[in-house]
Amino acid sequence: MTLDQLMAGCPLWRQTEQGRLIGVDGIPLSFGILRHPDARGAVVISNGRVESYLKYWPWVQWLHRQGFSVYLWDHRGQGLSGRMLSNPHIGHVERFDDYIEDMARFYQQKVLPDGHRHHYLLGHSMGGAIGALYLERHPDHFERALFTAPMFGIRLPVPRALIKPVSAVLTALKPHHYVPGGHDYDPVPFEANELTTDRREYEQFRQLYRDWPPLQLGDPSNQWLQQALRATERLGRAEIVTPLKILQAQQDTIVSNVAHHAFCQRQSQHQLHTLDGRHELLIEAQAVRKQVQRHLLEWFR
Repeated sequence: MTLDQLMAGCPLWRQTEQGRLIGVDGIPLSFGILRHPDARGAVVISNGRVESYLKYWPWVQWLHRQGFSVYLWDHRGQGLSGRMLSNPHIGHVERFDDYIEDMARFYQQKVLPDGHRHHYLLGHSMGGAIGALYLERHPDHFERALFTAPMFGIRLPVPRALIKPVSAVLTALKPHHYVPGGHDYDPVPFEANELTTDRREYEQFRQLYRDWPPLQLGDPSNQWLQQALRATERLGRAEIVTPLKILQAQQDTIVSNVAHHAFCQRQSQHQLHTLDGRHELLIEAQAVRKQVQRHLLEWFR
């Protein structure tokens, strides 16, 4: 099966520019761009850990119908982008800042040259953390941003004060190994999943990874975890002037909702809304997805 055959059910796929650009340390980054002939603005999507821009195609088509051009790329070490370890299932990054620099290259080479008057940023989970740190560094690149369940804090099995020293030791000894208990891609059944209450959306997401095995990714490396912990600490101090709306999931067990509240209490100009559902609000039940759409259209007005 080719990628075109895989995406044959997406009417706008053949109008999409697909390609690769070179990220930090020569890692190739895959991207997709769907331009609108009379765009009201550009929406750049920063996806979450283990994800690919292919997963977002229903949202790409919806955004296009609303009059937006849509720009997506896969973060290094996942999706269709280059991976850095001999085991491609280990989610890895050397420096969290590499994600941010990769995003800057995508923005400069692919988004900015198209000359849109309005640039908006949509980020999910890890993509929200990357996006927030990007906004701190480049406050004039986006007019507004909306993040769903952003990774401003990670729900950990034990207190952070215990995790940090253990993570530091493991990273020093085995930076490219899985975190303790980590393993290759092994999808959990719907009944045990922590991502969505919508069976149809969940099965479609898993089917995509069955049909295209190169997308599959397992647990993170020790290095990734240490870098992610440091990134969330930075977000606890970050000063972001770009107007930001956060949509958090009431039943989230992946990222910390407490961190969202702390972030917005410290910077009260940003908005925070809680929606019923689990971590993956973009593939939650239809009623939840409609709320996300309403918030997005109001925010990216």
